[in-house]
Amino acid sequence: MKKLFDPLFITYCLVWIVIHMCRYLQQPVPLLNGYLTDFIAVPAMAHITLTFTCRFIVRNNGYTYPLYYLLFIAAYTSVMFEWIMPQFSSRYTSDWWDVVTYFAGSLFYYRFHGKRLTKSVQGT
Repeated sequence: MKKLFDPLFITYCLVWIVIHMCRYLQQPVPLLNGYLTDFIAVPAMAHITLTFTCRFIVRNNGYTYPLYYLLFIAAYTSVMFEWIMPQFSSRYTSDWWDVVTYFAGSLFYYRFHGKRLTKSVQGT
């Protein structure tokens, strides 16, 4: 489970907490409130599922998700939260910039986080 508490993942969680605390205190930070949580959504989901996958499914700590897995997560998240959920709840709104940030987050995870995990496993 060492991989779960990676510094980047902890950063995702802290950013999410800060943004939601600002929302709760009715002091949202405009650009961050709107898009940063969407940007870190795919990396956070990918990191949690990759930790589970490495530990219980492939049993290989060196395994990382290929780019098309991450793009699938972004596409699925986009469809669910930007197309389907707004049809059922007024809490959700469609925003194409959110879709862009989901995909940007998946590319960020692939480029920086996924490669970082691979290097740390090779170094041990």
